[in-house]
Amino acid sequence: MKHIQWLVFLTLALSVGTAGSHSGAVGVVKERMDAMHDMGDHSKRVADMFKGKTEFEKITLRDAADAFIFHAATMSDLFPDTDASRTGSETAALPLIWEEKEAFDNLVKEFETQSVSLRDTIDATDDRAVLKRAFFGATKNCSSCHKRFRQPTP
Repeated sequence: MKHIQWLVFLTLALSVGTAGSHSGAVGVVKERMDAMHDMGDHSKRVADMFKGKTEFEKITLRDAADAFIFHAATMSDLFPDTDASRTGSETAALPLIWEEKEAFDNLVKEFETQSVSLRDTIDATDDRAVLKRAFFGATKNCSSCHKRFRQPTP
């Protein structure tokens, strides 16, 4: 049950903070918000499966892993050290991202590594408990990164 609660929190953190703020976002800030929103949508679908709200389909989990890998590969590039990136169009990014860029990049890299591991696990097993652990292994960095590098959502 604890994992389901955490997954719901993660899904909300990824989607709630980006949905309303897209209206004024432009440029690289909009690109990263769109990426976060996409990952949030995938996480919600997976959460609904693990909560039993929807039928469990490995393809949904695989789509999420693929989206995570895709976005992780470019995530660091979506935070260039520019005025527009730091302060533009409703960004929720904290200055700490650029002050501790190596730590931020390491979290992104770990997210990518865990997402690849998730995809490999999906290919290797049908055991839902194992798949769930692999999913949480990939998404734990989302929460860590948001807690450290993102303004709290009201």
